[in-house]
Amino acid sequence: MLFSKRLIKGGVHPNGQKKLSNNNAIVKLAPPKRLFLSLKQHSGAPAKAVIQVGDKVTAGQMIATGQGGSANIHAPYSGTIESIAEHVAAIPGGGKQTMVQLLCDSEPNNNYIKLHHHYQSRAELIDIIADAGIVGMGGAIFPAATKLRSTLNKEIDTLLINGCECEPYLTCDDLVMQEQCVQVVGGVRYLLEACAAKKAIIGVEDNKPLALQALIDATSEDDNIEVQTLPTHYPMGSAKQFIQALCKVEVPKGKRSTDVGVFVQNVATCAAIYNALRFGNAMTQRVVTLSGGALEQPMNIEAPIGTLISELVATCGGLKLSAARIVVGGPMMGHTITNMHSPIMKGTSGILFLNEDELPQTTSSPCVSCGRCVAACPMGLLPNAMAELIANDDLEAAQKQGLNSCLLCGSCAFICPASLPLTQYFSYATTEIGRQKKMQQKAQLARRLNQQRTRRLEQEAIKKAAEKAAKKAARAAGGTRPQRSPRVPKTAKQES
Repeated sequence: MLFSKRLIKGGVHPNGQKKLSNNNAIVKLAPPKRLFLSLKQHSGAPAKAVIQVGDKVTAGQMIATGQGGSANIHAPYSGTIESIAEHVAAIPGGGKQTMVQLLCDSEPNNNYIKLHHHYQSRAELIDIIADAGIVGMGGAIFPAATKLRSTLNKEIDTLLINGCECEPYLTCDDLVMQEQCVQVVGGVRYLLEACAAKKAIIGVEDNKPLALQALIDATSEDDNIEVQTLPTHYPMGSAKQFIQALCKVEVPKGKRSTDVGVFVQNVATCAAIYNALRFGNAMTQRVVTLSGGALEQPMNIEAPIGTLISELVATCGGLKLSAARIVVGGPMMGHTITNMHSPIMKGTSGILFLNEDELPQTTSSPCVSCGRCVAACPMGLLPNAMAELIANDDLEAAQKQGLNSCLLCGSCAFICPASLPLTQYFSYATTEIGRQKKMQQKAQLARRLNQQRTRRLEQEAIKKAAEKAAKKAARAAGGTRPQRSPRVPKTAKQES
């Protein structure tokens, strides 16, 4: 069924640019010579390497174990560990991350280390997903098993599968739904079992007719899985808006979707879960969209995690003109990079090579108080007021205005006739508040440690004083100490 276009608050309708890359089948990349596997390609702490430089590894072998809420990392191909060192990364703000550099065998063998994929309970099923190192592939990169474990003590009524892919240019999920619909639906069945939900709804925007039909055909025999069409409306794929559109439920501020009986997962993540539980395959590959007006041949490529972006560009025939901007992710919520010699990670959904004509206007003018940003905000915030407070460094007041609820979706900046960098304001403020919070926590820790040291020194001083007083009292009770006889110097004769 097709819903009304007013399913969610606000939102915008950017030019989708989907036709650049959705007309061709997924291309499988040939094994590259080297892979660069970041130890931090998920939320949480970096994974801990469990191999050494010079080790030979087999495809599917775990090379780093998740810790502190992170995810395991596995070798996509057999080869030799060349180094464990810092390498440039495709992360916001640039910079480097510690990466495992894998020299792939010139002729990769067919051996693949399979996961133990037999289970007897929900908890064991989730453990297999954790072993496979699967993270959310829709952009959140949150470990899927950690998210699923939160459902063990919750009552989940509805499992929602997000196939909206509302960001312009990106079509990797669209092609996955078309070509891997069996894996997607198989993953949905496993997730229904894992979170004990009564039913599942797969939501897909109406600009993906082939994906919709493929999913409808694949679920024809599943009474508890429904495919629903949603209008093409950004940011329909954002979790809270997605829930609101399909379940008519609004997640309260400070709460999670599981608190209202809903669990959300991405379609590509479903396919990865199916491959892990059905075949014992760890997450070592993903489909990535390469698109943009500066690229010779936009396409979707299934590539091993750790492939350099430059190698993917070469597969697309290179650049037909110099890219004015390279964006990782979508143009609305993605981030800019400058170095194509950085690798893709588990959460890399797309890399865009935009020409000058595809960039938004960069010259800003004063706010005209038109209110369009307020109407476009899907969270019902006042972007113009928050931006003014942030510009005046009043971050506390911006928080009171609802900064913590901002999705950083970019709808307000997209619609702004003055081209104000509203999203940059909110991103800066969110980062700065986080930095200040960490500094406060460090200061509190330092004060606490100093107080503990002061108390310890005081206690030691009191103890020493008590011991000294006790010795003095003991001497007083035992009488006067006998005088030593004066030492008589020995004569030379006595000494001999």
